[in-house]
Amino acid sequence: MSQISPTKYLYIVGRGHSGTTIFSMLVGESRSVASEGEIITGFGPGFEHKRCANGELFSESSFWNRVKSAFERQTGKAFADGVGLLNRRANWMRVPAALLGSASAPATQEAKRLTQALYDGIAEASGRPVVLDATKELATAIFLLRHVPEAKIIHFVRSPFGVVDSYVKRMKRTKSFEMFRRSYRVERHLGPVVVSALVWMAESAMCEVLRLFHPGRIITLHYEDLCDQPVAVLERLEAFSGISLAESKAAARDGHVLQPGQALQGNRLMRTDEIVFSPKKGLPRYLTALDRAIVTLCTLPMTLAYGYLGRRAVKPAVVMRQLPQ
Repeated sequence: MSQISPTKYLYIVGRGHSGTTIFSMLVGESRSVASEGEIITGFGPGFEHKRCANGELFSESSFWNRVKSAFERQTGKAFADGVGLLNRRANWMRVPAALLGSASAPATQEAKRLTQALYDGIAEASGRPVVLDATKELATAIFLLRHVPEAKIIHFVRSPFGVVDSYVKRMKRTKSFEMFRRSYRVERHLGPVVVSALVWMAESAMCEVLRLFHPGRIITLHYEDLCDQPVAVLERLEAFSGISLAESKAAARDGHVLQPGQALQGNRLMRTDEIVFSPKKGLPRYLTALDRAIVTLCTLPMTLAYGYLGRRAVKPAVVMRQLPQ
């Protein structure tokens, strides 16, 4: 495989509960972009038995079988072994290794080869020259910036008040808190509020540092801007990536039903064919005054830098509706 792939790779980094699902589905409306959800994290243990967003079993999906064949042809490695290695590397504990790892190290070269083969296989199977991965893991974003020159990074940000509100909403419903691919049983939400706010702060600051070291390869886009001016945000992404998003802009502007695709990993929005982009204004509904004070203290530097202090929040930018008969 050549050092530089003809395929373009776009990778979303950011926190969960930030609107990345609806954003990636919007971008995936472009005829140029293969958007298959959280690609790398989709290949966790047991992925062979998962159902895709469109309802197909992975093992019966003609799309993923084409990806698998292309991957194994390029690498000479079993698909499950290769994507399993990439999945294990996409972990917050790998951030130091991603920052410090040598470009010439055999493990780095192998991970680069497998990453390119996976994304190139998706491009080949879909017939689309751009692959969008919404995995969001910071370690993988750093690895791509340092070692895969055809990759560009989208740092997708939502207000910390909106992110933490979404976490609290889920905690009240499920009595569980998910962070770093682990689920914790919780009865009170104060601790998770602090943790989720601090993680938002740390990741936002790290992404801004990465922008300094990799100018032109990472762009910060805000969920609230997507809700207020979706076409303008998509035009910024067009200029950054050099690809056409004409169909994405039409879907955002006209309220087209978004297609679920063959994603293996993503939230429940990926598994319905009744989703349209339709943002609404509204304040977070679950945060108490104490919660908001805690979030403000934990995130103040980046909250100020991003202009979120005092900015009106937006509700999730989706509508689930019955399709016309």
